[in-house]
Amino acid sequence: MRKYDTTELSGWLARAFVACGMAPEAAQAGARVLVRTNARGVETHGVSRALVYVQKLRSGELTPRPDVRYEDREGVLHCHAGSGLGQAVAPRVIDEAVARAAHAGFVPVIIHDVGHLAAIGMFALQAAEAGMIALIAQSTPPVMALPGSTGAAIGNNPLAFASPVAGGPPLVFDIAASGVARGNVLAAAREQREIPLGWAIDAEGRPTTDPKAALAGAMLPMAGHKGIGLAMMVQCLAGSLSGALPASVTGAAPGSAPARVGAFLLVANPELVAGRAAYDTHMAGWLEAYRQASGPEGRYPGERAARLEAERAKTGIPLPDGVVNELRTVGETTGVPFTQEPLAQTAAD
Repeated sequence: MRKYDTTELSGWLARAFVACGMAPEAAQAGARVLVRTNARGVETHGVSRALVYVQKLRSGELTPRPDVRYEDREGVLHCHAGSGLGQAVAPRVIDEAVARAAHAGFVPVIIHDVGHLAAIGMFALQAAEAGMIALIAQSTPPVMALPGSTGAAIGNNPLAFASPVAGGPPLVFDIAASGVARGNVLAAAREQREIPLGWAIDAEGRPTTDPKAALAGAMLPMAGHKGIGLAMMVQCLAGSLSGALPASVTGAAPGSAPARVGAFLLVANPELVAGRAAYDTHMAGWLEAYRQASGPEGRYPGERAARLEAERAKTGIPLPDGVVNELRTVGETTGVPFTQEPLAQTAAD
């Protein structure tokens, strides 16, 4: 892999999004999220998604300049995202929820018709960096099923939460209900390599190591019925409360990065609920107990990503040739050529 400067990569991707019709500020926000996702080590949900997002923006499946509206109803903030790019809309929603949480202990939000949010932990992190606790979940079209199923039964419906940590990086936990994120299968298909048994089944319900057969079949849930239960919880909160419909119902093309999904967000203000000092003290206490029990290498979720982000801000983010080729295709498609040169390799690389 070769490494690319994060600032240059973000600036180029923003220009490509503008060429797709997005407003400059929204384009910059979306590009920053995707590049930062890579910087924090989530390679499957960052700039590797740029090509499919550009394709959807150009086809009209995603709306380049959505009419994003807010509606207060029965104590819940509803955001109507207008099928906008998720990485551009979600930061605005987090800002709105954080601002409201300055005067309310809890702010529940339903996001309607938003583009695929990818690494949803990025938005929980944004709230935590503003001093808030956040829980976020997104529904997806059916891509997951139990062994023996002959069709995808439910989304792998990701969920994430984050909390500020006094004196340290925020705690950030981000998972899909499948054993692994579907992005790992997409990456394997792109790189023409097999996947491990236990990740997915084919269209006949049989275990498979072929990523293309897996994409035609279904992802397997983590921990069997427990993963299905988590997916159902998210489906209730993010799907049924928002009214999001599967791609096959809306007429949108099924597959990667669905364009009209629902999301649930809950932002909590520790200062108003428990008192900031009391919350920070309690967090510090149980995190220290966790560290002591975990041994010298123990860490909480979010620490490694924060260290990696700081390192990659200096050394660049590594991109495989397959992703670089897709970025070149983005450049050809949008008329904004991908001309970024990889950073010089060091002996450590």
